[in-house]
Amino acid sequence: ERDVILYKILKESLKRINPWMTDANLDIALRTVTNIQKATLLEANEHFWDLLVNHFSIEEDLGQGRKGQTVKLIDFDNLENNVFHVVDEFTVRGDGPKPIRTDLVLFINGIPLVVIECKSPYISDPIEEAIDQLKRYSNTRERDAHEGAEKLFHYNALVVADCRDQCFVGTITSSAKHFLPWKDTYPYTAEELGGSPHPQKIVNHCVLRPEALLDIIRNFTVFEPEDGKVIKKTPRYQQFRAVQKCVDRVLYGEDRLGKGGVVWHTQGSGKSLTMVFLTQKFRNHPELQKYKLVFITDRTSLDDQLAGTMERCQDETIYRAGSVSELKELLQKDSSDIVTGMLQKFQERELEQMPVLNESEKILILVDEAHRGHFKSLASNIRTALPNAPIIGFTGTPLMKNEKQTKVMGTYIDTYTIEEAVADGATVQIMYEGRESKTKVTGDNLESLFEVYFADKSPEERDEIVKRYGREQAVLEAPNRIKEICKDLVEHYKTKIMPDGFKAQIVVGSRRAAILYHQALQELAAPESAVIISGSHNDSSFYTPYTDQSEQGDLISRFKKPMDQ
Repeated sequence: ERDVILYKILKESLKRINPWMTDANLDIALRTVTNIQKATLLEANEHFWDLLVNHFSIEEDLGQGRKGQTVKLIDFDNLENNVFHVVDEFTVRGDGPKPIRTDLVLFINGIPLVVIECKSPYISDPIEEAIDQLKRYSNTRERDAHEGAEKLFHYNALVVADCRDQCFVGTITSSAKHFLPWKDTYPYTAEELGGSPHPQKIVNHCVLRPEALLDIIRNFTVFEPEDGKVIKKTPRYQQFRAVQKCVDRVLYGEDRLGKGGVVWHTQGSGKSLTMVFLTQKFRNHPELQKYKLVFITDRTSLDDQLAGTMERCQDETIYRAGSVSELKELLQKDSSDIVTGMLQKFQERELEQMPVLNESEKILILVDEAHRGHFKSLASNIRTALPNAPIIGFTGTPLMKNEKQTKVMGTYIDTYTIEEAVADGATVQIMYEGRESKTKVTGDNLESLFEVYFADKSPEERDEIVKRYGREQAVLEAPNRIKEICKDLVEHYKTKIMPDGFKAQIVVGSRRAAILYHQALQELAAPESAVIISGSHNDSSFYTPYTDQSEQGDLISRFKKPMDQ
């Protein structure tokens, strides 16, 4: 009962998958797997995942001298070369006073990779009880508790909490709220699974089916630092589905546009992690591993996250372009590397004369926040530089079919809407109160509003205002109009929002409007506010007080803290 490995089966599998092994090296491989010495459960789990996915080596002479030979524990490329077992009531004695008796354990080549806890649907909170029991088994329920059999979870890929009508999937680091259902039947249709398959059946077919489970272990598992600790993450159903569809699009699309497209996953659905999973899938695919991957982002934090996560997961150097010249140099290389770049660094005039840099079809461009307007000019230049490279854009905002982004990248590849995210508990529902503005600007009243707001100006001054700002922008940013709106905002905030201890954000149509609203709020003695806008080296003195980060940094940081701080 101290053993968690099916030792005989593991030994047979190692010999079958690695036929070059001598008996002595077989013993070394077995000891490497069965005797993992790490300080914590998570360290042991991550170490074993690395052995499993990235393999390890043992010196062996195969006729050309002693060299490190790769040892594979699982044959990811040949499903039939592995053996799969389901064991019920698998009993293990750990550090607790009595052994644990798991409901179901799934073994691949004798290694326990999935633990499933099943509860009766007739008890109160069956999923909560199943999760609690899984945490007890893995010694993760209480700090310094020794009540389970931690060694069983050194090898764990997934844990499942099940009660027939509900089935939730998590990892050894998942809190109860991060155990989530798998709601999609991809790659099957609901009809193929019986019409209205219950959650248990969906998980069995779409997560625990041997080829799907191997795919999740190899391509959809990351260990990411988060708030000072490492979290093991596996995919949610929309991430798994989107990656598979992206791969199919690139493999089977007829042309550059047919190989690209748009992934619309609402905010909070884990788009950046989906991009990391897609990278891992590419790097482990026999055909797609030849691709150069070019990531374009517009957030420093995302650029850091992508580079850091991919370096840890892929053990691969990530090339980060800091300028247009660096980008050109990296794109010209015929190599299957990973290049990342910040969108803001590619707005120089030099980019407008971007020549053809690389005509290879083995390049894929991935763009985060593809709905942003400032991507349009960059996309045109990149298409010139890389004429045969498909573009896959990720966005949290739906794009209309006639928008330029879909014409640049292609049609939708996958969608995950705000309604689905709310139903999954992945994001909170947006609650709003419809308030019709008395100063609403429409085509019908634009002219009359302009006359009202600028009645004190001479005809010449009005012509200059229209010439400089346009009639609509002039009306939208008219100081009297903004002042009226701010009066309503302050009243609403003080009576409806502030009493509950919340802050508020005002979103406006331009940088100039942001400053004008801020100034109007100050004149009304409103609660403290800050302007958050980007700056440009050509900005006039009107903008610079609000774009100098050295002056604004302390103020903005205060707005990131709870009100009581």
